[in-house]
Amino acid sequence: MDEMRMMPLIMGPIARNYREAGAYYREREMLALQYRTNPQAIEPLLPSCFKQRSEPIVTVAFIDNNGVDFMAGRGYRIATVMLQVGFEGREHRTEGYYPLAMFENDTLPILLGRELLGVHKMFADISSIRVLANGNLRCEASLWGHLLFGIEVGSLTEQDKTVRETAARRAGDLCLMGYKYIPSPDGPADAAYPVSTPSDVKYDQLWLGGSGELFFGEACESDIALTASIIKGLKTLPVVEVVGASRTRGSTVLRVDLSHRLL
Repeated sequence: MDEMRMMPLIMGPIARNYREAGAYYREREMLALQYRTNPQAIEPLLPSCFKQRSEPIVTVAFIDNNGVDFMAGRGYRIATVMLQVGFEGREHRTEGYYPLAMFENDTLPILLGRELLGVHKMFADISSIRVLANGNLRCEASLWGHLLFGIEVGSLTEQDKTVRETAARRAGDLCLMGYKYIPSPDGPADAAYPVSTPSDVKYDQLWLGGSGELFFGEACESDIALTASIIKGLKTLPVVEVVGASRTRGSTVLRVDLSHRLL
């Protein structure tokens, strides 16, 4: 099979327009909290090919996507915990955000992201951005009625066009980093290698702030099965200091046409 295919194979070869064009997210809203953690806590969570940057910053983001072309204009939500990492190999040197875990509330983007981009995705119920009585913004991810994690962000200030465009350029300069790992039923992994996917980012609105909190639920393995191990791993990244919070509205093109294996 020389042509690109995805499971189930009954679909046949992937249509040319899905392979040679980016994935359009025509409306994208994100609420994010960044915090400094213990640098010694990061290394055990990274594949050995990735190296942490000098600043041990964790980004927790909740994203509401709409107008997604590969979903026929529908949308889905994301809750993710990411680290900014670098890769220096024989042929490639790049930086980007590596999601330790990315939860989504729809099967299709989960399967596409895992199989094609190597992003570590799984299912969860994800709230919209809620405005609380005190003006704070809050999002949560849960599974089978049990809270996984969430963020609450304090006062934010809207930014002007110059700051907005600078922030969008910086976001676009950092690729989405994945590590494609497909286990074998009876031996070494069928696939185990890093993947990089760039994005084109546009912010129509941007708000910035400096306060917020990350919180976790108390669900155990008897409540949420294997997902409990993921949350346990995320909890090993302590919040030393909150360094920023943001809310963005805009659009993104995930350049799956430029995705490639890092060597």
